Amino acid sequence: MLLRPRMVDRDTLVVDLTEPLRSLGTTVYGGGFGSIESVIFKHIDECIRDPVSYAQSVAESLGKPASAVFLTAANVGEYIYAARSSKNLVVEAIATIGLTHPACIGSEVEGRELGGVGTINIFLAVNSGLSDVGLIDLFRSVSEAKAGLIALLGLSCKGSVAVGTVSDATVVASRKGLESYAGLGTEVGYLAAMVILEILRSHMGRRGPRDYMRYMGYSEDAVERDQVLDVIGKRVLLLLNQISRARLIPWIGEDALRKIYMRIEEALKTRE
Repeated sequence: MLLRPRMVDRDTLVVDLTEPLRSLGTTVYGGGFGSIESVIFKHIDECIRDPVSYAQSVAESLGKPASAVFLTAANVGEYIYAARSSKNLVVEAIATIGLTHPACIGSEVEGRELGGVGTINIFLAVNSGLSDVGLIDLFRSVSEAKAGLIALLGLSCKGSVAVGTVSDATVVASRKGLESYAGLGTEVGYLAAMVILEILRSHMGRRGPRDYMRYMGYSEDAVERDQVLDVIGKRVLLLLNQISRARLIPWIGEDALRKIYMRIEEALKTRE
């Protein structure tokens, strides 16, 4: 195993690595291509005016300058660890999940302070040796898996499909090597995608139907009963709305979608 997570205090999660790894990420500190010896998840309560300097100060205060630093409004004490392996190949990940303020396709960005934004922060490491191109391919696999699963989950902006949140960050890491392929069609890419699935499944297992409805863009006032079937029904209606708005399947006409929508809505009403 490569990852050794430990809580330093209620707002700080440090993930020590058993060996230095090559990394690629989007964190404000320790992002881009680099070499890291640890990863830090830091909870913040408000928007930081200079996140780069703040993240650097966090790493230096912990005596870990060779780190990637995630900043999040999510509770880092609720971090999720997941791992998959096949023979000698091991893929591990640690994430903190916040699903408020979704990033949606076709939805304009609203002007707002991002201090209370929840973020999907993912650190994923593999014990295989990847080249720079391989790291990019692994990053692509993680991003594709996350986006596809978030869309499937139903995260949205009241009809517009979401692929994450507005402040997500991802870091992937591996040993230095020559392998240039880590897409979803490879073993390492497949395992990485399954790890992301396990992370999101674990997060949703900690949440209830009211949270699920809120993630889909409904206010809590719109939820009259905490029944899973009602939630799934709403999700199906939302999916139809998304297909219609995006015109993603041109050969399905508006009339056909409207009829399907009305049938499902009527079936939900008969359950009340």
